[in-house]
Amino acid sequence: MVSSSSSQSMQDFSQNLRLLCGYYKSVAKVCRSLDINRQQFNKYLGAQATPSSFTLRKICTFFGVDEEEIFSEHESFRALLNRQRTTRESDSPVPADFSPSSAQALSKYQGYYFVYLMSPSAPGEVIKSITRLTRSGEKILSKTYERMRLGDDQLKSFGINKYRGFCFASSDLIYIVEREYLSSRGYIWSAIYPSYRSRFRFLNGLVLGVSGDNFRRPFGAHIVFEYLGESIDMRNALTSCSCFPIDAPEIPNEVRARLLVHPPEGEFNLVPPLF
Repeated sequence: MVSSSSSQSMQDFSQNLRLLCGYYKSVAKVCRSLDINRQQFNKYLGAQATPSSFTLRKICTFFGVDEEEIFSEHESFRALLNRQRTTRESDSPVPADFSPSSAQALSKYQGYYFVYLMSPSAPGEVIKSITRLTRSGEKILSKTYERMRLGDDQLKSFGINKYRGFCFASSDLIYIVEREYLSSRGYIWSAIYPSYRSRFRFLNGLVLGVSGDNFRRPFGAHIVFEYLGESIDMRNALTSCSCFPIDAPEIPNEVRARLLVHPPEGEFNLVPPLF
């Protein structure tokens, strides 16, 4: 016999799951992205079954929520999502005078980029993601999409981590500050050399962030932005993103050379290359 508390928890889970699915074009699209059978997923939506621990982790990673949150009381969960949406929809996540107005100076950097950095939790591998820089009034805003494989390498299922932030120029550097889209678990800070050419392909810099493993350790690494243009096929570009070995064909030779710059002997500071 199922206890009343367990039954209510299943009801809350199904309502919360339906709410999260509502942010996507269709339930079928969610099922394809998660590689979960539609019939089985409908049982979760109808409070007829709860997922296994492995499947639950896939679902939570995909939607960017914690396992405890997705089973919480439905109205509390709805309020949590609303607060997070209000925060990320605000054009001023920090005080207005925190960063200088640099929209005009950074106008030529608007567009899409492949972004590469050495993975802090998978040694020898490179995270390849997509960032878009756009102008909104006197601000340059950023959105980053990180497509990561879920679970075992044999599974062809991916989750999308989303980041949102802002960009400004100061002291001959470009700064990008972002945080995770739904969970707000951490911030990513990047400092990049600008290009003084009218046309450019690569921008080099350093990134400071938090690893995605269970220890949530801070890390610093080289980061490379590869300019793609102001208009791209986002779906096709995103499918080429994930975590790859450093020698994989998905990592251009020019990027590999920039990521593998080591401090000179006797030095301990990471300094991005100027080439």
